[in-house]
Amino acid sequence: MKNENYAIIIQARSNSKRFPNKILKKINKKEILTIMLKRLKKKFRDKIIVAIGNKNCKKIVDICKKQKIKFFIGSDNNVLERHYKCAQKNKIKTIVRIPSDCPLVDPYIIKKGLKKFFSNNIDYVSNIIPPSYIDGNDVEIFSIGCLAKIFNNVESIFDKEHVTSYLKRNKKIFKIMNFKTSEDLSLKYRLTLDYEEDLIVIKKILSNKNIFLNYKSIKNIFKKNPTISKINNKFIGTMWYQKKQINS
Repeated sequence: MKNENYAIIIQARSNSKRFPNKILKKINKKEILTIMLKRLKKKFRDKIIVAIGNKNCKKIVDICKKQKIKFFIGSDNNVLERHYKCAQKNKIKTIVRIPSDCPLVDPYIIKKGLKKFFSNNIDYVSNIIPPSYIDGNDVEIFSIGCLAKIFNNVESIFDKEHVTSYLKRNKKIFKIMNFKTSEDLSLKYRLTLDYEEDLIVIKKILSNKNIFLNYKSIKNIFKKNPTISKINNKFIGTMWYQKKQINS
């Protein structure tokens, strides 16, 4: 797998409507994006590209340069086009799509998905249809051919913004696979970053200043400290915003 042609493409922009500049917020003097890149670099140093929206992108570019991570600047709103052109420019055959609002995604979960992808003749692997991991560990892996098919067929603004929503509505024309964890915690805890309360939760998870906590360690922190999950529990499940569009 080490020599396979793949890249982790992290989609990032600064002008989130719900929580502006969320990935530039700091924990222990490190930006959220910096923490994410440091975590992923330990396992995937030469396999990371940050696909950046082209509006107000200087601070994100500066972080990528400081962390010596490749970056690509593309359409701010057409995230599908941004991924497709990023993959084309870098001649990537397999794309691992990770949102930047999942800063504590465990590299082991990504590796698990990659093993599934490369050992099966499929177009797409994910752990979100249906989800089972703690929200904030979203992994989607697909071939450049699969991405090209999506890119050449979508017309709606929604599909262009959410990249794989077309695929999820048209499962019969793609070979897809989902992988799960043994304990479904997808609607119990929340580690994705969309609101101020989410940032507070992530700060508490990283309160011991160890940014390299794995999934099991984070899960144990939640279980031993039930007050943490109460901080953002009103948002748990709210980001499955695609459900209506995908299943319609």
